[in-house]
Amino acid sequence: MSGPYGGQDQGPREAPQPASEELAPAEPTSAEPTPAEPTPALPSADAPPAGSAGGGGWQTPDTASFGVPIAAGPATGVTYADLIPRIVAYIIDALILGFGFALVWSVLFTALFITGGFGGVFIGLIIGTVGLLIASAIYFIFTWTKWRASPGQRILSLETVNAGDGATIHQDMAIRRWLFLYGPGAISSTLAYAGGGAIGILANLISFLILGYYIWLLYTAAQDPKRQGFHDKQANTVVVKRSA
Repeated sequence: MSGPYGGQDQGPREAPQPASEELAPAEPTSAEPTPAEPTPALPSADAPPAGSAGGGGWQTPDTASFGVPIAAGPATGVTYADLIPRIVAYIIDALILGFGFALVWSVLFTALFITGGFGGVFIGLIIGTVGLLIASAIYFIFTWTKWRASPGQRILSLETVNAGDGATIHQDMAIRRWLFLYGPGAISSTLAYAGGGAIGILANLISFLILGYYIWLLYTAAQDPKRQGFHDKQANTVVVKRSA
């Protein structure tokens, strides 16, 4: 069969293909690669433990000045008082008592010397030694039961309270605490006022023994997490510090 332009019809022909075909760029996929999860960093040796101060939660007890670590406070804003502020409070109270007693005793001594000579001085020594014991007892027993703290303790925000519930201590507790803590020192001071001779030698010996007793009180308090020394345990008391 002839085609319209002459020659034999070869049938339908395929469309010519281009010599080379350009590859279409791949369409970007919507899914992005998942980033690798970071490896958790190990805590360093200097990092504070979880829950320690500065990280929220329960706070670790204060570092002890000496002795065993202090236990956690009994309530919010209340911690067990360490020994250094308690010693400072003791010194302040001793200065207040000593100054007041010296003032009163000097006036009494002068009056008795003028009126009674050396016999009056001897009476004054007896009155002075007994008066020092009474003044010390009244000073501490009154302030512990009425103010929960002696003047020296109040300056440093310290309180002497019931070890069981933190309540104000009763008079019998205050008397026991004074006897075990300040009683020996008051006895030593009164013997020192009593004069020389055999009494003076006895006073020096007793003073040496009382010094050892107070060192032992410090040791027992330093070894207790609540800083309860022997005197505190006898009276069932504890000294705490309230935050400002």
